[in-house]
Amino acid sequence: MYLAADSLDDLLLKVYKQILGRGTAIRPSKGPAREISGVLLKLSAPRVRLSRSESRGLLFSCLGELLWILAGSNRLDFIQHYIPGYDEFSDDKKTIYGAYGPRLFGDSPDNQVPRVIQLLKDKRDSRQAVMQLFDRTDTLAPHLDIPCTCTLQFLVRAGRLHMLTSMRSNDAWLGLPHDVFTFTMLQELVARSLGIELGEYKHAIGSLHLYDEHHDRARRFLDEGWQLRRPMPPMPQGDPWGSVKSLIAFERKVRTGRDGIPNPHDTMEPYWADLATLLTLHKAYLVRNNQPEINRLKRRIREDVYSTYIRKRDKLASEKDQLLLFIDNKASTKD
Repeated sequence: MYLAADSLDDLLLKVYKQILGRGTAIRPSKGPAREISGVLLKLSAPRVRLSRSESRGLLFSCLGELLWILAGSNRLDFIQHYIPGYDEFSDDKKTIYGAYGPRLFGDSPDNQVPRVIQLLKDKRDSRQAVMQLFDRTDTLAPHLDIPCTCTLQFLVRAGRLHMLTSMRSNDAWLGLPHDVFTFTMLQELVARSLGIELGEYKHAIGSLHLYDEHHDRARRFLDEGWQLRRPMPPMPQGDPWGSVKSLIAFERKVRTGRDGIPNPHDTMEPYWADLATLLTLHKAYLVRNNQPEINRLKRRIREDVYSTYIRKRDKLASEKDQLLLFIDNKASTKD
């Protein structure tokens, strides 16, 4: 099956319609699901990588997971700051065995990203620019998490960088939006490293599935209808890895609660400073009754494309505060 679209939302619409309408019932270890197999998805505009829907607009968790990978980390406490439920995938409650970061950015021979960039600088038409994630040793012993992604392949054709991701398995509700965001961001990082523009993004999947527990949510997504196509801004021209390193260091300061976090717009280009500010906003939303700080941080964001996700987070924070206030009031009444 081949499904193509210009935006992630349009792609998700097609995916959920196909699975709900034509999917085959399966019963894997994680629960009953419906599946379509042998699927190729194409996103022709990779910067339209974020859903703008109420349910799949996952900017903050997507950005956190991307930084976790770029930092080469497998630490559970890192990713739980952005996706709290990740502890169910940890063998030891400290690390994630199948984490992509050490497999892409680890010590040699696992420093695959710089190797692929250098290969494509030396041989522009190479067909060997492949990064491997799933390994033959991953199934020799049981683990709560092993990579769903098999390979990432990069092709320079007609002056553009195209990317093909190969997945053995893909959760269409929880996994697919995060995967498309992460891999198209990596595609753009490699493209900037090569000094060329983005091409198409393709995503091949052996088992594309939707767990039964997410069927009603997928139907509600379909009922939301067409979403405005808004791309993320282009990354600045030039080698991006110095900026990535600065963003990783900034993220660590924010997440670990160190004092004196500077305004990233004083030291970073606007593109990277906006991402850094979003990380700070995420931390601010975790603190109750923190609206003055949240308002101050929101004024720093330069790109209007992020306003949709900030408004959604404002709504969630307000609902959480109201719930906590209700609980406090109930407790004080009992006292």
